[in-house]
Amino acid sequence: MAYTFYDACCGCTGATARFVVEKIREWYCELYCSRSKRHIAEYCNLLFKKLYYLNGSLLNQEELVLPEPSLLFGIDDTTHPHKIRHKIEELHTMVMES
Repeated sequence: MAYTFYDACCGCTGATARFVVEKIREWYCELYCSRSKRHIAEYCNLLFKKLYYLNGSLLNQEELVLPEPSLLFGIDDTTHPHKIRHKIEELHTMVMES
């Protein structure tokens, strides 16, 4: 990935060239200094149109990013929203009467 980035930007000069070189060094150090670190970053593989994790150099580089399980909040996302609303109404009525 770093090589492709460098190759695409090799005609750059000045501040852009310094940015490219700095980023490549940063990525190289991150990848090779953290040989067994998992999930350093995510990247989009344009060939397969999927997100993959960028892992340390000793780990599998073809680890798909799976969708995070979404956490549901609120009464409507429970299994019995009508029962919960009914109980809340009962409690509200009891509080108002006392």
